Amino acid sequence: MFSKNNLASKDSFLKSEFFSCLLPALAVVIFISTVSAFSQDQPILAPVQPTVKLGSAEFIGQDGLTIDRLIETGASRRGDLLAARQRLAIAQGRLQQAGLRPNPTLDTEYGSPRFLGGEAESEFSVGATQVFELGGKRKQRVAVAELELQQARFEVAALERQFASGIRTAYARAVSAARQLDVIEKLLAADAELVRVTEARLKEGDVAPLDANLVRVESDRLRVQQIEARSQLEIALLEIRTLAGLDVTEPLRLAPQTERPPRLDLGLSELTAIALRERADLQAALIGERLGMARINLAKSQATPNVAGSVRYSRNKQIIDFPPAIGGNTINRDNELTFGVSIDIPIFNRNQGEIAQASSGQVQAVRQREFLEAIIKRDVAVAYWEYRAAAEKLVLYATQILPRSEANLQTVRSAYGLGEFSVFEVVNEQRRLNENVTGYNQTLRDYYTALAQLEAALGIAIPPTAFSDDSSSVLPEKEIVPQQIEKEKFLKSFYEKKPESADVKNAVTPKNKRNQEKK
Repeated sequence: MFSKNNLASKDSFLKSEFFSCLLPALAVVIFISTVSAFSQDQPILAPVQPTVKLGSAEFIGQDGLTIDRLIETGASRRGDLLAARQRLAIAQGRLQQAGLRPNPTLDTEYGSPRFLGGEAESEFSVGATQVFELGGKRKQRVAVAELELQQARFEVAALERQFASGIRTAYARAVSAARQLDVIEKLLAADAELVRVTEARLKEGDVAPLDANLVRVESDRLRVQQIEARSQLEIALLEIRTLAGLDVTEPLRLAPQTERPPRLDLGLSELTAIALRERADLQAALIGERLGMARINLAKSQATPNVAGSVRYSRNKQIIDFPPAIGGNTINRDNELTFGVSIDIPIFNRNQGEIAQASSGQVQAVRQREFLEAIIKRDVAVAYWEYRAAAEKLVLYATQILPRSEANLQTVRSAYGLGEFSVFEVVNEQRRLNENVTGYNQTLRDYYTALAQLEAALGIAIPPTAFSDDSSSVLPEKEIVPQQIEKEKFLKSFYEKKPESADVKNAVTPKNKRNQEKK
């Protein structure tokens, strides 16, 4: 959805390479901060990177469902979508019915007095009547039915657009929850090493019991966050199951996303023009205006009376009583063929009420279309500015906040190794880095959610021309952010012994303060 190559087929929320490099590095930073103060003759404190089995692996994997598959599955299984598509079949039936002509009427009669004990006389007739519609009624009915069918198609398309947007938004929340769970579990694994090291120092008498309690509380706090993150992931997956028409107990795995967030190059005016041109609900509203005029024309045509033509054949059998002197009873048989025409005279009812109703409906359709255009402009603007805000926050997190937060933790770690800071400062810096990583994760979620909302506001998938080329992303290149380097090199750098940095030398610690006072 959001990359230059095959954007229309992916329709997926992407994941930054920077974030994938940051998670293991974060765990190593926290762990190394606890062990750098000890000498090499203490094997219990040897710097071993803990192996973490991520809980998100149960829900995120290469064999998981992509957004396209989720949308395809939901489109074939969602009950409300299947019901909405029946509106098309209903409209097709109305169109077929609108083009049919009135059926002729056939009637026949037979009567005889002998049924009541009378003479054997009889009367038989058979006739046919055909109504001829005048005023173009059939043509106007067909026009109304065709517009109703077109409107139904756009309304179903708008419903499918909302469904796809809901899937994308829920997918963004699920991926964000899985990413947050990974962060917490990596921090928890590193914090377990911090607890182990602190307890070892407590046995050696190097730290106070308060320090051990601090790291235990921090570890328990991370466990609470782990439970919360897993719960959010389960809820997000449950929402995806519901949106995709899956059973709530059916297992679900999502495909991971590893690409960098793309940069949107279209401006607000261009995006608004696309939305006003492509939104299915706006197209349905425009057809609603035409439908209103068609209903007015139909109501006016119905004011024209129809003509009914008829033809009838009659045969009468009569018995005439004559005196015997002149021949007695005589049977007389008469055959008769009659033609007729009937027409209503529109003196009182000229369909004034239906015409007024159709006219009001057409005005209503115009007002609804005008209001919908304003709503579309607002939706595009809101989604666009949310995207802009999320993109700017992403850049700040990637280039300023996270690198500096990592540097601060390294500085405090080095000072702690020199005995200048307590474990309290290390825990505080760890907590700040955790908060910053969480903020980055939430901002990344907001970024992809804003793109999903922007697609929903446009009514179509964001066109490939809306994004910059493949090499460009909303995040800066690796050369711009020193911490954004290869994963192996990044991890290796923390195990290498580094000289004391200028930040540590110049840090305002109790020891430095005493030295400055002596000087």
